[in-house]
Amino acid sequence: MLFATYNIHFGLGRDGRYDVARIADVVAAADVICLQEVAQGWSLNGFADQAAEIAARLNRYVWFHGAFDLDASAVGDGGTVVNRRRTFGNAVLSRWPIREARGHLLPKSALAAQFDLQRGVVEAVVDAPAGPLRVYSLHLSHQTPRQRLPQVDFVLDLVRSAGQRGGAWDNRATGLFVFDEPAPAVPSSAVVMGDFNFTPDDPEYPVICGDVHPRRGRILPGDGLADAWSAAGNAGNRESFPGLGRIDHCFVTPDLVPKVRRAWIDDSTPASDHFPLFVEIGE
Repeated sequence: MLFATYNIHFGLGRDGRYDVARIADVVAAADVICLQEVAQGWSLNGFADQAAEIAARLNRYVWFHGAFDLDASAVGDGGTVVNRRRTFGNAVLSRWPIREARGHLLPKSALAAQFDLQRGVVEAVVDAPAGPLRVYSLHLSHQTPRQRLPQVDFVLDLVRSAGQRGGAWDNRATGLFVFDEPAPAVPSSAVVMGDFNFTPDDPEYPVICGDVHPRRGRILPGDGLADAWSAAGNAGNRESFPGLGRIDHCFVTPDLVPKVRRAWIDDSTPASDHFPLFVEIGE
C-alpha cells in the first residue's frame, strides 16, 4: 500500500497558481491520501469543495472534517436566504471504502497578537485489502511548542485509547431503523500522517517516538509511534517545507514498523508550498 500526506495550501501553489487538479495528480499513485489545509465553501474559489473535487478526479472514497465553520450565506432575490458555510480542515481519501470516520478538535489556546486557528484531526477506518486500518490526518499549530505539545498529547491519547473508545457505535441496535448492523472491531494498527509543524530536532518529536540513548539510539515506547521515514532506512532529513525542514510526517504503530518499505518526499512539484511525503507499507 502506498500512503501520501500533503498539505495542499488550499490549492495555491508556490508559483502563485491555484490548481486543485494538479494537487490531485501529484498524489494520484497513492492508495490512501491524507490532506491538510483543504478549503470548502469559500467565495474566493467559487465555493469549491476541494476534497470532493480531488476525490472525483482520482476516483477515491473521501471523508473531510472542518475543524470550524463560518457563515458564507447570501440573500438572494426577494430576500431569500441562500445558506452556505465555509470551513477548512483535513481529509482522508482512499482507494477502498472508508468504513467509518470521526473528526476531533485539537486543543487550542488563544494568542495575544499572532495568528493561529482551531485545528483538528480526522480519524478514519479504511477497509484495506490486508485488513482494516486506522488512518489519521492532522495539522498541528504552526506557532510554538507551547501550542503544539498539548495537541501531540491529544493525538497520542486518541491513537492509544481507540480500542477503549470503540467504534462509531457499540454492539447492535436490533430492530431499529438505523444502527441495525453489528459494530465492527476497532483495528489495532494505525498510520498517523499530516503537517506536524515540527522537525525531528524539536521537543515534540521524542514525545511521539521516544528519547535517544547515547549507545542504543532512539528508544521507542511500547505505546509510542515510530517515524516511517526512519523505519524505511532513510539517513538524514529532506525538507518537506523549504526553509523549515521535514515537518510533514508519517508515524506508525510498532506492529507496522517491519512492514515499512520506502519513504520519500517529492520535492519536484510547485503545486503547494509543501512537498508531499509518500510511504510504502507492505506485508
